[in-house]
Amino acid sequence: MTLQDLQDNLRALIRARIDRGEWTGSSLSGEAGFQQAHLSNFLNSRRGLSVESMDRLLQTLGIGVLDLVDAGDIERRAVLPGPAASFENVALVSPQNSGLARFTADQILQTHSFRKSFLGKLRPNDADGRADWLRFVAIKLDARTAGGGWPLEMSAVTLLVDRHYSSLQPYRRSRPNLYAVRLQQRCFLGQVSLAGDQLVLRPHNPRYAVELVRIEHGRNYSEYIVGRVCHVGVEV
Repeated sequence: MTLQDLQDNLRALIRARIDRGEWTGSSLSGEAGFQQAHLSNFLNSRRGLSVESMDRLLQTLGIGVLDLVDAGDIERRAVLPGPAASFENVALVSPQNSGLARFTADQILQTHSFRKSFLGKLRPNDADGRADWLRFVAIKLDARTAGGGWPLEMSAVTLLVDRHYSSLQPYRRSRPNLYAVRLQQRCFLGQVSLAGDQLVLRPHNPRYAVELVRIEHGRNYSEYIVGRVCHVGVEV
């Protein structure tokens, strides 16, 4: 849109307001500090306005430049940062389906958005060859799905799980990893270590006892691990 287009739209707007009786040519020119002939020449396209004169008219009319621009033109030209540009949708699935490499549409309960900048900083450590797995998954746990180690003050938690981190190597030196582990019909949340052919599961709630899970013959410990928990959203 050119400056001439803006002036043409301003002419049309002023004429419409004069036709509705909101202004007269003399009252508008007087308020804006113009000679009436100056405004008349502008409205009849015999002359244009300087930027300063146009600003005075806009101020008198109580409008801005954007009021002279077609809304559809603004929408077509605007570059707005949308969720797709900076966020990634992560599938929320049931604990039972969390060990699947990928999910069908009916297995995805909903999605949660996380910043791509956050997800991009997370380091993987895959002990089970999961390169073809969908990396991040969300799991919602409550007392029924989590089992014995559930913290009573929490109503539910939504875990963001990095399934490309299935090893027991510490992610941070000073802090033990928090894992989601699939155990038959429930999902364990806590610390995990290895003792011979058994997984040692220390619940997130320290008031509950440590669990031992024997690793089946021919299986790797990492097959039991959904992944490392890298974000916890708490409902109270």
